[in-house]
Amino acid sequence: MENTARKIAPQENARVIGHVQLEIQPGKTVLESHPVTETDDFLSTWSAFACDAGSLRKEHNRIVGEIGLLQAESRWQEIIDLFFPIENKVPEMVAAGMDTEIRVKVAFALVRAKRQEDAVQTLLVAVRQQPEDVMAHYTLGYAALDALFSVRTERKIMPAKRRHELIALAHTHFAASRTLRPESVTFFYREAILYKEIEGKPKLAIPLFEQAIRNWQTQSVQEQEQHHQQRPKYIKSLYHLASCLLQSAKAGRSLELLHTLEQQDNDRNFMHPLFKHFAFGKVLHVLGRFNEAIQYLETAGTVAEDHQPTDFVWELAARSALRLQQIDRAMGFINKVPQNRRRPYVLWTEADILAAQGRSREALRLLQKSAERDRRSRHVSLIRMARLYLGLQDYDKALEAALYAANFCKETFGNPSKEARFWQAASLYRLERNAEALEIVVELEAQHFQYPHFSRLAGMIRAALAAAPKSLSDTATFQQGEGNGTTVSR
Repeated sequence: MENTARKIAPQENARVIGHVQLEIQPGKTVLESHPVTETDDFLSTWSAFACDAGSLRKEHNRIVGEIGLLQAESRWQEIIDLFFPIENKVPEMVAAGMDTEIRVKVAFALVRAKRQEDAVQTLLVAVRQQPEDVMAHYTLGYAALDALFSVRTERKIMPAKRRHELIALAHTHFAASRTLRPESVTFFYREAILYKEIEGKPKLAIPLFEQAIRNWQTQSVQEQEQHHQQRPKYIKSLYHLASCLLQSAKAGRSLELLHTLEQQDNDRNFMHPLFKHFAFGKVLHVLGRFNEAIQYLETAGTVAEDHQPTDFVWELAARSALRLQQIDRAMGFINKVPQNRRRPYVLWTEADILAAQGRSREALRLLQKSAERDRRSRHVSLIRMARLYLGLQDYDKALEAALYAANFCKETFGNPSKEARFWQAASLYRLERNAEALEIVVELEAQHFQYPHFSRLAGMIRAALAAAPKSLSDTATFQQGEGNGTTVSR
């Protein structure tokens, strides 16, 4: 198979700053007899410390500087060991009300150490003390967002109530940080990610990504150099906005943004080339430009690192080749995915390729295997099976598979799959059970169902009923199967 991957120039490797050996500072004296609480009279507490303001400021700056050096080397646990909990490790700063900046930095270390709940509690104190401190608000939102991401990536279980609380907390404090610093790129980007990745609300994310992009593009060159640490968020905002627009059926605008991304990130790779080229491939596939899509997808597969999965890349390349009727090439792309890495969506495309090769029985066995293993999207395999059985003129099995798919969705998601109901109607039509088929058609029409050839199927069913003897059409009844315990034969 000819390699049509786009040629890209090798990128310079990132430089890594070496470790700096730091001496651990002597332990601080804890004022055991005067614990600081929110109800304490701060003047009484403060008077217990025999320190002048100048000495405290120097000590504060020393602590902040020390944490900064440790942060630069990602020595998060050392920061925690030295300064957490704040009330015990630096009580003089707490008593003097000079602990907010320290809290923010220590909380960030806690987040990096996957102790997000400790970070949240530490920062709640900071925002109460200093409601105008923009970094306290932002870091609190970031801690809540990171906790939500950890649950998803590490497949943990979080009570629904706590999840909603963290989402609300993140929105509240991201909004506060945006209000305090409306010119920021990062603050708008983070809340947009919360909407897109955690809540699955791309339409609400779009204006925030757009504002993040505007905030960067309206800066002068000098301002961009001064705020260079925000440039990666600008690049990522372009990428995620393109994704949101694609989901909103605005593929043309999405492609424009990806071209801007390519120009702006061609020398730094803030977005890994794997994801940039895959994004191009996905948009071009939607636009029907399948040859170009394959070029980008082959490039994505080529630049991926050994630890990065590429099953989604080769599956989309296979679908693009299938649309070009390059069947063998499509199977070649699927074969780049190891057998043990072929998740259901890869198997669906593989089954489509087998069917296109005239190997429908093999495709059915593959889909049956996928349906048996897949607890979440089993109906997709079953709907494909119904289609294949119809093509093989095995109408009873087609009806069985479609009914199973509809009932699976009803029990799993609360509603039967409309697409499955369509294939039920098609199977019933082929079995000449047109009165039953019409009941499904009427139901789908009431729900404003749109699907290829639905109107045509509805017309055929009505025409068949009109041509049938009146006695037959009057006595036909709709028989709904029960449960999703039905099994589909191999």
